[in-house]
Amino acid sequence: MCSRRLLAASLMAAGCSTQLAPLLDSPVPVSALPEAAGPPVPLLVCRFADHRDTRLVTPSPVGLIPGPNLFYTGSTLHRVDRGGFAGVTGGRPHVRMGDLEMALPDLLAASIREVRPNWPIEVTASPDRCRSGGDAMFVIDGAIRRTDLRMHTNIVPLGLLGVVGAPFSFLQFDGELDVEIRQAGTGAVLWRHGFEIDERRAVGFYYGGKAAYEMFSALLRETVAQSVVSVVHIGERGA
Repeated sequence: MCSRRLLAASLMAAGCSTQLAPLLDSPVPVSALPEAAGPPVPLLVCRFADHRDTRLVTPSPVGLIPGPNLFYTGSTLHRVDRGGFAGVTGGRPHVRMGDLEMALPDLLAASIREVRPNWPIEVTASPDRCRSGGDAMFVIDGAIRRTDLRMHTNIVPLGLLGVVGAPFSFLQFDGELDVEIRQAGTGAVLWRHGFEIDERRAVGFYYGGKAAYEMFSALLRETVAQSVVSVVHIGERGA
């Protein structure tokens, strides 16, 4: 599995116990927002719909054949948040894991509270409450379309050079998230945006996990930052 290879690299580099960490350590910082205007705006943040493939990992058939897999092996991790990201912080290896379906709404709510601490914000997984809007003025909803991390690896000869930092693995991350803001009660969509990333990197033995996490977290940060700015502007215009 891709995640196992990334984890093994970090463990060998650090050589100590492994810690478990969330997908993101803190709310996403948002700048260039004016001071709060008007009364607090109640929001309802819904759990995102997960439209990803039910498969977790798809290995390359070549990687299952002894001999050819020395020259090429690969796999695709479809639910990259479930597979985990290996990394090293302060000399200690850690694995970042979570459920994006729940983690992303929590991250959105926490990031909004950073810039509008007085706004009442509820996070819910209830479909009925999301449809009705509850006591909120605006509802934030969304969907997870794709989080595919592909890894192609060459063991001979590139892998032999990987121990000294030469690139021997090639990562590709394809991610797609949708966010919409609608008026509670009427259900009118006031803002909708799709966020996508398609990034490729060549990585070495020790920093593959870090590179994979950087690509994944870049998608989360862009999604949250733009969504926070939009809901604040919409909320304070409509309050």
